[in-house]
Amino acid sequence: MSYETGFIKYVVKTPLTVVGFMSMYVFGGGILTLVNTTSELFSGNFVNAFLKYFIFSALPPTSINQIIMTVAAGSVVAGIKWYIAVKK
Repeated sequence: MSYETGFIKYVVKTPLTVVGFMSMYVFGGGILTLVNTTSELFSGNFVNAFLKYFIFSALPPTSINQIIMTVAAGSVVAGIKWYIAVKK
């Protein structure tokens, strides 16, 4: 099996298990919070950065789409990290 096939399997099959889904949800939540907060911090809007941090980290998702996007973000970033670590 090639590394690229392993990457696709990791990204697709990990969220299909209960433990994998929860792990990717938590990891993806951290990634999305970091990305959304960083843009506000660099622009100098510290109050907006705090509000975005609170919204993305403390409040629960309000739709199925938010849950799926969080898991997808976590899976893709974790898959890229896996690919880089295994390729060395």
